[in-house]
Amino acid sequence: ARPPAMASPAAAAAARAVKIAEYEKFIGERLRPDLLDAELARDKTQREVLQWEALGVNAKALRTENRGSMRTLVDLGSQVYCQAEVPCTDRVFVNVGLGFHAEMSLVECEAFCEKKLAKLKTDLQTRVEELANVQSHVKLVTEGIRELMQLSEKGGSSSRSNVGGFN
Repeated sequence: ARPPAMASPAAAAAARAVKIAEYEKFIGERLRPDLLDAELARDKTQREVLQWEALGVNAKALRTENRGSMRTLVDLGSQVYCQAEVPCTDRVFVNVGLGFHAEMSLVECEAFCEKKLAKLKTDLQTRVEELANVQSHVKLVTEGIRELMQLSEKGGSSSRSNVGGFN
């Protein structure tokens, strides 16, 4: 039994170049879109947290100020606003999801906001962890490409400098 013959340096360099191209393609076609999706999901959840925090603060302010009526701007859609007179601020309508709005007292609104915020903050933590996971995959694959390129440079010259769009 003879030991297997060693591949020629040119064949090994060609195999490394193919593997580098595969890894770069994987980063471009899979990891970059995953990274973008994870960033968008995190940003969307952060915006929701801010909106619910603002609603909770406003409900508390209305309750503590005990105002009978108020003037406000109402979004008619497509970022078009109009002024409105609210004759009674004791109750508010809250979008509870799926297009449903529930009429609540200010105390109920504050309690609902607290529960919603607890859920959203858990979701936000999950989104941050997902983003970190994808970022670690990008870093791992990028480091693998760099190692392959260093092996190539030892055996010959390499003209690649920007690995998968990352430095």
